Amino acid sequence: MQSICFVLLLLLVELGVGESDIDALLELKKGIQTDTSGKVLATWDSNSLASDGCPKNWYGISCSNGHVNSITLNGLGLVGEFNFPAISKLQMLLNLSVSNNQFNGTIGKEIGSLGSLKSLDLSCNLFSGSIPSQLMSLKNLVLVNVSLNKMEGEIPSGFGSMKVLKYLDLHSNGFVGDVMGLLAQLGDVSYVDLSCNSFSGSLDLGIGNPDFISSVQYLNISNNSLTGPLFPHDGIPYFDNLEVFDASDNHFVGNVPSFSFVVSLRVIKLRNNQLSGSLPQGLLQESSMILSELDLSHNQLEGPVESISSVNLRSLNLSSNRLSGPLPARIGHCTVIDLSNNTFTGNLSRTQSWGNYVEVIELSSNELTGSLPNQTSQFLRLTSLRISNNLLEGVLPHVLGTYPELEVIDFSRNKLSGFLLPSLFNSAKLTDINLSWNNFSGTIPAEAITRQNYSLLSLNLSHNALTGPVPPELGRFQGIVYLDLSNNLLEGGIPDDLPNTITGFNVSYNNLSGVVPQTLQRFPSSIVSIPENDLLVLPNEAPSPKGGNNLNLRDHGSSSRAKSGNQSCPLLLVWVGGVSLIAILTLVIYVRVHQEAKQRQPQTENPVERKFYLPLKSNPAISQGSCHQLHGVLMIVSIQNQQVNLMWYLLQYQWRHSLTHHPPSSGISLKNPSALESLLTGQTSGRFYISLIAP
Repeated sequence: MQSICFVLLLLLVELGVGESDIDALLELKKGIQTDTSGKVLATWDSNSLASDGCPKNWYGISCSNGHVNSITLNGLGLVGEFNFPAISKLQMLLNLSVSNNQFNGTIGKEIGSLGSLKSLDLSCNLFSGSIPSQLMSLKNLVLVNVSLNKMEGEIPSGFGSMKVLKYLDLHSNGFVGDVMGLLAQLGDVSYVDLSCNSFSGSLDLGIGNPDFISSVQYLNISNNSLTGPLFPHDGIPYFDNLEVFDASDNHFVGNVPSFSFVVSLRVIKLRNNQLSGSLPQGLLQESSMILSELDLSHNQLEGPVESISSVNLRSLNLSSNRLSGPLPARIGHCTVIDLSNNTFTGNLSRTQSWGNYVEVIELSSNELTGSLPNQTSQFLRLTSLRISNNLLEGVLPHVLGTYPELEVIDFSRNKLSGFLLPSLFNSAKLTDINLSWNNFSGTIPAEAITRQNYSLLSLNLSHNALTGPVPPELGRFQGIVYLDLSNNLLEGGIPDDLPNTITGFNVSYNNLSGVVPQTLQRFPSSIVSIPENDLLVLPNEAPSPKGGNNLNLRDHGSSSRAKSGNQSCPLLLVWVGGVSLIAILTLVIYVRVHQEAKQRQPQTENPVERKFYLPLKSNPAISQGSCHQLHGVLMIVSIQNQQVNLMWYLLQYQWRHSLTHHPPSSGISLKNPSALESLLTGQTSGRFYISLIAP
C-alpha cells in the first residue's frame, strides 16, 4: 500500500509540474496579438496534452520527462508583448528562441530564474530597456543573442562568471559604455559581435583576458565610436584563432597593423576610419597565408600598390584613399578589386595582365589615361567594369562585346569618342550601360535591337553628340527602368511605346519635334523630362477624368511651342506691337508715378500700392478648341528711390478650359512675381493688374 501511495504522489507531482508549464505557455499565448503564420494560436490548445501532462503537438514546443525544455518560434510574424515573468516558471527550459518577430517588452529580472537555460535568442524584435544583471547568473548559457532590437544602456558586469559562454551577439542596439569594459570580462568566447551600437573608448586588447585573445574567432566592433590607434598596448596581440576582424566605421587613427603573426585571418575590414600611412604590402603577398578579403576603403592611406601575389585574396577594396602611382601589374586571384577614388595614374593597358579570375573592376575617379584595351579576349568572368571619371580616350573596342558575363559598364565622364557598339544593345546579360559625358557620335544602333530584351535596366547616353532619331526599338527593352538620352543632337519624334517599368525618362536638350506621345501622359511629371526641345508640342487633349494629365512641360522649365510657319508671322507682329505698346505705356506710367511721388509726404509710414491694368486677349490666329494659347505683353514696373525700373517679358501660355479661371480683376504684387504664371494660366481674356509698391 505504501508503494502505491508513493507512486501516486510522484504522479501528482509530475502532473502538477506539467500543469505549471502549461499555464506558463498559456500566459505567453495571451500576449500574442497577431500570428501571421497561424501556427501558434491554432495549435496551443489546453486540451491537447500528452499522458505526462506535456503539450501535445504545440507548434515550437519540445518536452522531455514531462517538462517543457525548448521554445522555438523563429520567423513566424508574431506580434505582441513577450511575457518574461510567465516564461520564468519553466524551470527546465534549455532553449528560448523567438527571433525575427515583432515581440516587444523588456527583459525583466525574472530571467534569472531560468537556471537551466543554455541558449537565449531574442534577435530581430522590438525589445527595449537594458540587459538585467540577473542574466549574468545563468551559468549554463552558451549563446546570447539580443541583436537587432531597441535595447540600450551599459552592459552590466559579470560576463566573466559565464564560463561556458561561446557566442555573444549584441549588434544593432543602443548600448553604450567603454568597449574594453565588456571585452576584458570575456573568457573563452569564440564569437563576439558588438557592431552598430554606441560603444566608446579604445581597443586595448592587450589588457584583456588571455583566454579571450586565444579563443576568439569572430570579432566585430564596427559602427561604434571607438578612437585612438588600433591595439595601442604592445601592438597587435597574438590571436591564435582569429578569422574575421571588423573594426569599420569608427574613428581609429594611426597606421594599419601588419597582422604578420595572425596566420588564421581570413577577413580584415577597417573601412571608414582615419587610418594613414602606407599600405602594408605583406597583406597582398603570398605570405598573407589564407587572407581572402581586405577592406581598407575610406581612409587616408598613401603611396603605391605593388603587384598582388596572394593566391587566396579574393576581394580587395582600397577605394577612397590617397593611393597613387600606376595600377598594380598583377592582382593574383582577386575576383573583386576596387581602387576607385584615388589618384592612380598611368595607362589603363596594365589591366591586360589581370587574368581571368577577376569579376568586378572598379577604377572610377582616378587619373588614368590611354584607351580601353582591344588586344585581349580575357575577362571571361567579368561582370562589372566601371572606369568613369578618368582621362581615357579612343573608341569602344569590339572585344568589349565578347565578355560573356558582363552586366555593368560605366565609362562615363571620360574623353571617349567614335560610334556606339551594336553588340552592347543585343546583349542578354547587360543590365546597366552608362556612357554619358563623352564625345560619342553617330546614331543609336537600333538595328542591333532585334528582339525583346528583359535584362537591360538602365541606359545613360546623355551629354554626347549622338544624332539621328530616338529609335522606337528602345521599346523592346521591356524591363528598363531608367533611360537618359538628354543633351545630344537627336531629332525626330519621341517613341510612343515606352515600357511601363520605366521610372526615369530624360530626352531634354535635343532637337526633337512633333507631338509628345499620348502614352507619356500616363507617367508623372517627375519621371518624364523633355524641356529644351523647341519643336515639341503637347497633344491637344482635355484632361483625363482621373484628374488631368500628369505631364506638364512647364514643370521642367520649358514652355511648349508650336513652330509651324503659319504662326511665325503672328508671333512677330505680337512682338513688334508689344514693344511699341510698352514704350508708350512706360512713358505714361513714368510721368504719372513721378507726379504722384512729388505730391506725397516726405516720410510715408506704409507703402502705397498703385494698380495699372494691361489688357490681355486670346490670339485670334488660334481657333477655338480644347487647348488655347495666350499671347500677351507683360510689363512689371518697380519704383525704388524715385527710379522706375522696367522688366519686359513676352509671355506665351497654354492652359485648358477645365482649369478654374481667375476673376478678371485678379492681381499680383511685385513681392511675389513668381506667381504671375499661375495668375495668367487659365485666364482666356479680360485683364489683370500689376501692383506697384512705392516706398
